Amino acid sequence: MKIQVKILKENEDGSANAEVIFDKKGLEVLVQWGIVALLTKAIDEYKVRPDKSKRPVIAKPKVRVKK
Repeated sequence: MKIQVKILKENEDGSANAEVIFDKKGLEVLVQWGIVALLTKAIDEYKVRPDKSKRPVIAKPKVRVKK
């Protein structure tokens, strides 16, 4: 498995431009961990608050309607 991150440029705001190089197995691992991270975040956001009043409000994705 190969996953390699190469920093191309460090920006003034603290971010960076990077190149990520990976093979087929590296892609598989990155996708699997990405899905796990998304599901974990969704579960945390949908947990009931301690006062059990309401679930947190989460914005729904905008859907474009073709005319």
